Amino acid sequence: MNRALASRLLVGVLALEIVVPAVSLATTSTPRHYAWSMFVESSTDYRYVGETTDGTHVDLDPGEVGRPWSGIHYGPQTPERLCARHPELTSVTRFYDTDLESVQPCG
Repeated sequence: MNRALASRLLVGVLALEIVVPAVSLATTSTPRHYAWSMFVESSTDYRYVGETTDGTHVDLDPGEVGRPWSGIHYGPQTPERLCARHPELTSVTRFYDTDLESVQPCG
């Protein structure tokens, strides 16, 4: 492989390593910015609160659904599994630190 081709391949790989996470970062909502810090420990606090049919709010422990879902806080899988584990719930709300992140209806 000649030097010019090797240089172009290196520049192409580096460009992909910058462009793909940047596009993902720009087109996804919080906390899905994992594209930049997927393997970095985060101090973000995720909380799950369930609502029952009578309007009562119940704190939920994501550890109930087991690994890996108890540690993955993007996508609908953790709230769906909490809904399945607690049939009395009408919805599960996920909080990102103190901000409301999403509400997953159960049923």
